[in-house]
Amino acid sequence: MSKIKVLIVAGTMHVGGIENQLMHLLRNADKDKYQLDFTSTNPNAYYRKEIETIGGRFIEINGMNHNNPFPYCKQMYSLMRDGKYDIVHSHELFHSGITLLIARLAGVKSRIAHAHNWKEGNGNYSVSRKIYHTAMRLSLNMNSTLKIACSKYAGQFLYGKSATKKKNYHLVYNSVDTTKFLDSDLSKTEFRSEEWINVINVARITAVKNQQLLLEIAKEFKKNHDQIRILCAGNGEKWLIDYLNQEIEKNQLMDYFKLIGVRDDIPQLMNDSSAFVLPSLYEGMPLVLIEAQASGLPCVVADTFSHEVDFDIGSVIWEKLNETPKQWAEEIRKAVRMGKFEKELIKAAIQKKHFDSRDFAKTICNLYDEEYARVTKKD
Repeated sequence: MSKIKVLIVAGTMHVGGIENQLMHLLRNADKDKYQLDFTSTNPNAYYRKEIETIGGRFIEINGMNHNNPFPYCKQMYSLMRDGKYDIVHSHELFHSGITLLIARLAGVKSRIAHAHNWKEGNGNYSVSRKIYHTAMRLSLNMNSTLKIACSKYAGQFLYGKSATKKKNYHLVYNSVDTTKFLDSDLSKTEFRSEEWINVINVARITAVKNQQLLLEIAKEFKKNHDQIRILCAGNGEKWLIDYLNQEIEKNQLMDYFKLIGVRDDIPQLMNDSSAFVLPSLYEGMPLVLIEAQASGLPCVVADTFSHEVDFDIGSVIWEKLNETPKQWAEEIRKAVRMGKFEKELIKAAIQKKHFDSRDFAKTICNLYDEEYARVTKKD
């Protein structure tokens, strides 16, 4: 039997929540049954080596120039047609409307859209952006044969409420490799300390992830002489990193607020922390919050996205974004005092909500099988 060929279109395949999720899929999929290929606009993408090592194909493409989209469209059309893909699985929010239209023109009979966010930018859309959303939503609903969303809000945002009630719509929660985070015997990091209590944030350094608020919270810890420091793991926009570094120096926050860059030891960092904080302006369904809860951490997060990600064991404190940094600091202190949650309670929640990466991969591969069967039956 020939493999089911899937082209996954997902931006760069660099470090990020969507990319991490897709790597869970690749790691757990049956390599004898599925050929998973990934497009990327970044030839030096973080996951390139692993993709190629474990049987995936890494395909470099050029990003689309909106002033002249024809070269991009032509490149994608040729890739899809010549690759003879059974399935195109697109993760590019509204841009998926273009991707799946190209897939249809290229003769790909199974075309999957996947929603990961319930908002774009700050949510204040210009007239032209609203027109773009409307046009792309129409294209998505016309050209997708299957629609997936990581949360209820994400599905409604990308496809519209009526589309989420149809048979070809599926709600598939994000997941993580929970075994990495359940292990309490992890090696220690340089931040394990008897003197300092660590509160960790794992996110790209961008305006949307709102590390500026974390800086203000750190000021509150310093003002109160708390031995609590915030560790920000991740990379991102240079202007914001430069701004944060300037503010750290200006306010003498070096002990209270640390930018520690991209790390490959997130489970260990969470193990060495006492709480997790995520003040994002919006999220789809943040994988990192699943990871933090799997690590047993009490979490203080912005009430800006679906509560479907909550383990429902009392581990998440939902906080309003318009609350003061002083109030956020107090909620973090409360979280620290809670202590870590018991493993058995965490395992039961993961099993109940299907948050493990093996469950996610199984669900997506089952959908691939159904789509492939539907198409081959028609043929």
